[in-house]
Amino acid sequence: MDSTRSIVEPAPPETTPADAPGDTPGHGRIRCPLCGWTPRPDSVWFCQCGHSWNTFDTGGICPACLKQWTMTACPNCHQWSPHSDWYPKD
Repeated sequence: MDSTRSIVEPAPPETTPADAPGDTPGHGRIRCPLCGWTPRPDSVWFCQCGHSWNTFDTGGICPACLKQWTMTACPNCHQWSPHSDWYPKD
């Protein structure tokens, strides 16, 4: 597995339609650049070190081992995209 990719939780996420506001505390309009899924504050990804956290709380940096993840998997469409592409461009 590519070490620049974070491992997403296996549980199915609750999805938010791409045209929904998607505003959640501390997360603004972060959404998957491929399908529009919006992470919730309780959405969780897993680092190769075993730590679980919401990758958008730290800009893709694991708070346990400080690894910078450059790619993020979407729990909805299961596709990988650059972590930076998830953030609003405006």
